[in-house]
Amino acid sequence: MADNELQHVHSLLLQLQDLLREKFELEGEIESLPAALRGKEAKLEEANAKYIELNDAFTKAKQEATSNSIKYEDAFRARTEAEKMVERITVQREYEALTKQIDEAKVVENALLRARAASNALVDDLGAQLNAQGVVCEELKNEVAEEQAKIDAVLAGKRARINELDASCEAIKGDGISDEIYSKFCKIVKNKKGLGITPIIQGQVCSGCHMILPMQFVNDVHLGAGSIEYCPYCSRILYYKEDEESIDLTGFESEEGEDFFAGAISDEDLDSL
Repeated sequence: MADNELQHVHSLLLQLQDLLREKFELEGEIESLPAALRGKEAKLEEANAKYIELNDAFTKAKQEATSNSIKYEDAFRARTEAEKMVERITVQREYEALTKQIDEAKVVENALLRARAASNALVDDLGAQLNAQGVVCEELKNEVAEEQAKIDAVLAGKRARINELDASCEAIKGDGISDEIYSKFCKIVKNKKGLGITPIIQGQVCSGCHMILPMQFVNDVHLGAGSIEYCPYCSRILYYKEDEESIDLTGFESEEGEDFFAGAISDEDLDSL
């Protein structure tokens, strides 16, 4: 690769870097967008579970209330029939036995009356809770639908922008970047927080990771040996710029103080990109 051709590739990569950075930021935003929706969906799932639990309790209470009502009506009918029989009895012993039976029936009847009242009150209470929980579920369902609609609208805009960026990236690639370099550069930009190509500063320092570079390596980059050079520490593409002191790196995170070697991409990794 001739020196002027290499400079052209560097220029294209710098343009490509801005586009890729925006693309990867948008992709990250797309991944984080559903977080609010997941929270609302979890609340809706919890509310639905509570509604099902209340509905089961309501159904059981209604069955018990119906059973208590039937038992009470049977006890009331048995007692009233026994009282009618008293008028027709003439034998004292039978009269006393029937009177005792009526007294016992009254006790059972009163107990069933209280049980019926309690079960009916429970049905009314659970029915009110069930209706209120139904309202909560419906409101949460609407919130989930509204949140989903908002997310869908935002996603559509972001994906449309990503498509535009992909088209611009392809256009730049077609102007002189090989498939191999393009593939490697995309991974470097993504792995290195938006900074995939960076100049050598202060004569011998990678401006991406702030590591001091071997002098012979710097000379090769400076002279433009004709091939793409990668920082041996952070794996970013390096280039030499005469007005290096005026380079603006605002917005890029420095790796100074980190374990640069641990975060570097090896030659084998680059070859596999």
